[in-house]
Amino acid sequence: MNKTNGRIAEESRQKIGSALFSLMKIYHYREITVTQLTQEAELSRKTFYRLFNDKDEVLTLVFDRLFEEFFTEIRTHGVRHYWDMVQLYFDFWESRKDILFLLGKDDLLSRMFEYVYRHAGQIFVAIRTSEKAEEFAQPLPYLLAYSVGGMHSMLIKWVESGMTVPSSVLIEQLRAGFQSPEL
Repeated sequence: MNKTNGRIAEESRQKIGSALFSLMKIYHYREITVTQLTQEAELSRKTFYRLFNDKDEVLTLVFDRLFEEFFTEIRTHGVRHYWDMVQLYFDFWESRKDILFLLGKDDLLSRMFEYVYRHAGQIFVAIRTSEKAEEFAQPLPYLLAYSVGGMHSMLIKWVESGMTVPSSVLIEQLRAGFQSPEL
């Protein structure tokens, strides 16, 4: 593929991903058709099917982009510790409330959880090191399952409550709760 076609294909992917969220503001995810996506993106169905098999792949593309943004945040902030990562995760989503509300409205937060869970090991390596991942190879999957599951449950509860509590207060309360001998 030449660079022009690659650039055009990437722009088309971006348009279709943006079209998905535009349509999700109006329709339920399951109601959105490929025809609607292509019309909203002002592209042909032929272009859509050159890039994607179905709209679920578009949602995966959106998750990929969000994951890349989160990874960039990890690197930019030089995160190296668990609580810093938790804070960054909730700060990240706080600045993307609209996306979370759309995903919540369409019952897609569980799909996002599955995506994050599959990539939790990469996040661990980015925050710590591959050597640490190897050192803790046996318990790490369980630690990550516990951590990601808890964070995602908190995220869902936060979305359900309208995300009115600032992320910094939310994480401060969480830390205090874990450190409290009374709880």
